[in-house]
Amino acid sequence: MGTSHRHTPTVKGEPNWGKSSSAVTGVTKDVDESNQLNDNPPPGVSPSNIAKRQSMLGKRITTGYHHAVRNLVRAGGGRHSISNGRSRAIGHSGIFVAGGFALIFNEIASNGLLDWLRNRGFTSLSGLSCHEILDIIKQYCEADVVGLDETAANEALEAILDSIEERVGDDIENLDEMMRTIVSGDELKDMIDMFFGMYIFSHLSQNFEEKLEYERGSVAMKNAMNEIKDQIMDDIRTGRSGRSVESIDWGKPEGNAFIKGEFNRILFILQGNED
Repeated sequence: MGTSHRHTPTVKGEPNWGKSSSAVTGVTKDVDESNQLNDNPPPGVSPSNIAKRQSMLGKRITTGYHHAVRNLVRAGGGRHSISNGRSRAIGHSGIFVAGGFALIFNEIASNGLLDWLRNRGFTSLSGLSCHEILDIIKQYCEADVVGLDETAANEALEAILDSIEERVGDDIENLDEMMRTIVSGDELKDMIDMFFGMYIFSHLSQNFEEKLEYERGSVAMKNAMNEIKDQIMDDIRTGRSGRSVESIDWGKPEGNAFIKGEFNRILFILQGNED
């Protein structure tokens, strides 16, 4: 999935992503060195010294990724502005799409998949695959693609729906049951958290992949971005906490307030618990 443009520091009126770009470049160099130490350890260097160097690189990679997110957030207007949807660069589309799929998942769980589809012009489930139904759901959640923020939100949504498809296979009854399972506990909250992690990762990748590939090569770029994505998702998994979503009415202002509050919490985690 592409984007209509990329932010660059030279475009008048757009945020300056320079510090975030530098941090991502630093992560790429450190990931590259770490891989080189694994694949081709230098002759004459003891395993203990290599282990010490790897430990230092690991800490630098984590610090660098946090710096990249922190500077991205600062350039976008700050955590509170972004998480409340007031930033023109990051946040608005993410909040919109997260609220959309939370509401739709709840509607399907409450009334059934067939009822939800009938209200949208589909008379039966006959002939529809699970993939096709998830694609219909996606069409009712996603943002119209006009720029990087909308693309980031849609890519994050796609990751959520892909994870559901992997679990249910092509059994539509499993999909119906899974929607009930997702909204009956805290799994919906976990999916919202995962969504925002992928959303921020998409912003980083769209802004900096081309530059990294030009400067460091495609292999180094892919390795670095995969490492950043893994660290984002690990930080989110280990940072789970907060309010249960079982009693939230997603069609009312409390649903939107929860989405914004959770987004704010995720941004704080991905910034390394700093502002």
